[in-house]
Amino acid sequence: MLEEENSPTENTPDEQEPDYQSLNGEGKLVEDDESVSRLKDRLNEAYGKQEDLHSKYLRTFADLDNLRKRSIRDREEAVQRTKKQIIEDLLPVIDAFNIGIEEALKTEPDGPLAKGFKMAIDQMDSVLSEYGLACINETGNEFDPQLHEAISYELGDKEGIILKVVRNGYKINEHLLRPASVIVSKS
Repeated sequence: MLEEENSPTENTPDEQEPDYQSLNGEGKLVEDDESVSRLKDRLNEAYGKQEDLHSKYLRTFADLDNLRKRSIRDREEAVQRTKKQIIEDLLPVIDAFNIGIEEALKTEPDGPLAKGFKMAIDQMDSVLSEYGLACINETGNEFDPQLHEAISYELGDKEGIILKVVRNGYKINEHLLRPASVIVSKS
């Protein structure tokens, strides 16, 4: 029993549990569990903010890339619209040249006027074809309401065949600028 009485029930000052706040070897205060948990919370909060900022960065980068692509596409569309409008404005000039060469060929087929019109038309056709312009002049083919405008009918061997093109049609790439005005056969 003596041993039991001699054994202390409470710790002596030398044996006491260390205080949560104690000094380290350099004389600085060591953080307690509560401070450590606060630091962990702040660290987790910082990681959360970092993830949020990273996702915002990725979204902003994607938006910027989409804006760049849309800008390029819009610029190309504007160029195509401008090109189409200029060519549409030139169609009456092309028609006038075609009428001029027809008249020149009637009066003097090998004369300088006919040759001059032919050279001008060939050069204009060459330049405009580089921009994708194609003439719709399909005498002898079947009538296509997507490409042709029937202005008259005449009797023919087979129905729905283009007998004569009155005014050429034009398309740029696959976009129709103006349908060809044609006379179609009717049986």
